Amino acid sequence: MAETKYGHLVKKLKFVEGAGKTRGTGYPDYAVRVAGKDLEGLNLYFGWGFASNVGEWSPGRSGGHVHPSSECLVTVGLDYNNPNYLGAELEIAMGEEYEKHVFDTPTVVAVPGGLMHCSLVTRRVDKPYGFLLIYLGGEYKVTDLPERSGPPPTGNKYGHLVKKLDMRDTKRKEGGNADFIAGWNGKDMEGFELNFTWAFHTGLGAWHARDPHTHPADECLLFVGLDYDNPDYLGAEIEIAMGKEQEKHIFDTPTVVVVPKGLVHCPLITRRVDKPYGFSAISLNTGHETTWLG
Repeated sequence: MAETKYGHLVKKLKFVEGAGKTRGTGYPDYAVRVAGKDLEGLNLYFGWGFASNVGEWSPGRSGGHVHPSSECLVTVGLDYNNPNYLGAELEIAMGEEYEKHVFDTPTVVAVPGGLMHCSLVTRRVDKPYGFLLIYLGGEYKVTDLPERSGPPPTGNKYGHLVKKLDMRDTKRKEGGNADFIAGWNGKDMEGFELNFTWAFHTGLGAWHARDPHTHPADECLLFVGLDYDNPDYLGAEIEIAMGKEQEKHIFDTPTVVVVPKGLVHCPLITRRVDKPYGFSAISLNTGHETTWLG
């Protein structure tokens, strides 16, 4: 293979069996986790997985835990034809009060650094669903807390941290950009230097008319399949140009593309689609800023 200047930024994802598969817990059955050291030193750690079981995600750790950095826990459905359908019901405890929140639609749980949260419990599963973890630190750090005893929690102190993820129909007429998309940003969430999208794609061709472009913050472009039974299958072939040189890279398996701040990138072109696939743009900034160069 010919040597490339930017090939190290295009990284194939490697799935492993998770505790859902090996121990029958609520945790994902298949998962991939990628640390900052694998993302060219970005201050980011992310995970993606497919889940299908009911129960606690971490039995024996029902006291919850804390992190020194903020994170978002994102649950999404896998049904392209029903993008706002999760297919499961989950419960999470938030704060020292162990305030319980239950949701059954695609949802973002924003967890500021230092806030106690979990145990995460899957109460019902009708169809397998996806889980995206976005942690604002290069190394995932966690401190488990002792199990709480006392009266049942009441109140809604942390309800603003549990947000429905509304998938919007873009009415796409041409090109490879999203058919359905939702976004979240940290503008209204103190301390979150983060914005991200989650989208379903089926279109062919270029994603943007004004490419190439740059961003003032680091970014990761995450491409994943939606097939629970075949996590290593993307269902599409994607081409991306990197750098001022417009060096082309092509992939057809689940992949993350690391885009350091200021790096010229795109056009992004969908060359083939066999099945709908999922995409997330994860940017380490409170809002998404773009300078178009095309």
